[in-house]
Amino acid sequence: MLFISSVDCLLFCHPKELTAIARETKFIQRERKLDMNTFLHLLFDQPGAVAGCSLTHLCAKLAKRNRTLSKQALDKRFNKNAVQFLEQIFLRLFDSQFQMAFSKLPIATTHPFRSMRILDGSSIKLPDALHTMFPGTTGGGVKCQLEFDYLTGKFYYVELQPGKAGDSPSGLSRLESVQKDDLLLQDLGYFKCDLFRKIEKKEAFYVSRARADTMFYVNSSHPRYHKNGELMKKYAHIRLYLEEEVQTMKPGESKEFPRVYIGKHERMPARLVIYRMTAEEQKRQEFRIKRRKQTKPGIIKQKVKDLSSLSLYVTNLPTDIPASEICTLYRYRWQIELLFKSWKSDLGVAPHRNMKLERWMCHLYAELIIFLLSVLLTYQVRHYFWREKQLILSERIAIREVSERVWKLVQARASPKWKELMDELLHILASNGRKNVRGSGPISWLT
Repeated sequence: MLFISSVDCLLFCHPKELTAIARETKFIQRERKLDMNTFLHLLFDQPGAVAGCSLTHLCAKLAKRNRTLSKQALDKRFNKNAVQFLEQIFLRLFDSQFQMAFSKLPIATTHPFRSMRILDGSSIKLPDALHTMFPGTTGGGVKCQLEFDYLTGKFYYVELQPGKAGDSPSGLSRLESVQKDDLLLQDLGYFKCDLFRKIEKKEAFYVSRARADTMFYVNSSHPRYHKNGELMKKYAHIRLYLEEEVQTMKPGESKEFPRVYIGKHERMPARLVIYRMTAEEQKRQEFRIKRRKQTKPGIIKQKVKDLSSLSLYVTNLPTDIPASEICTLYRYRWQIELLFKSWKSDLGVAPHRNMKLERWMCHLYAELIIFLLSVLLTYQVRHYFWREKQLILSERIAIREVSERVWKLVQARASPKWKELMDELLHILASNGRKNVRGSGPISWLT
């Protein structure tokens, strides 16, 4: 099984490399009571333990490994050097994945995309004591910007920022790694004409939700010209009123405008697809709007409420890709929400108690490392199960099972025990990991 050997090469760093990183970051424990391997075991043996357990509980865990340490001594080990040590491990792993070839999940699309990159941000509530370093909209908070490839599970972009930071700058920052024939799926937070132009310049594609208050224009059927024959810009386009379009559409119907111009002044050309939701979909959308009003500051515009039954998609995909396929492609964006849900709920990244900044940062980078390795291995296992057994594997179940075994897999690498652990994992997933697919959806596009 090739996917096993490929991820085995990535799993964590070689012991010599870990020692080198520890020296570079000056993370060298002078006392034998808490050497590097014991410290890593404490972080990775149980996801979320560093933030979820008290210092007394963590000391008890060390005692089981014949390491006696007081609460105060353990608390001192969570320092800036420890944070830098874990940060460098994550960055080395993040860079290593780009050098490796992973199997791609087969998706039956009209165009053979090189990757299907999904970008989104998710906020984590922090104790008020950390508000100074990571200010959120209310109290302390940190936001993780993440872009991953749905076809392979690779992470293309990761950024940690204060909880109150906007999404738009990250949408531009991550464009450095975009290549030809990449497909970028993103939500309203990254809706920006400059970003779309730069994606097109790289010969890549995008599908993005559009705001309900966006001004769209189409070519005028009766343009006016100057006496010299030059087109009058003022009369070249006419406004497209979505309120009128929704009246002509049936629930569940899609309508396409092959060429529209976005913005009153920018007039950026794009392709617009309008989808009118079914009664059930609209009900869920109205619930999201109501929830957003309760959780986020600001006033929701009346136009947003009036057009709540419409989903607006702008794209630069070629016209040979039908409008219905564009709507379905965008539904894959939800996959990153599943990843964030796994990270928060199953891996326990959200802190449970007050703690100093360095301890929480150690916890965060440890969870990022576990998260990266778990997603990479999960997506390779998903490909294996579909190819060999025609079984659609649940991402959440797989990520949870993999994350609980990451440290054991690290310890067993390059030994016969590795194969035993992988066989055990595959057996559990084959028995209990099937995805519960309700009705038709994007997952049915698997070839």
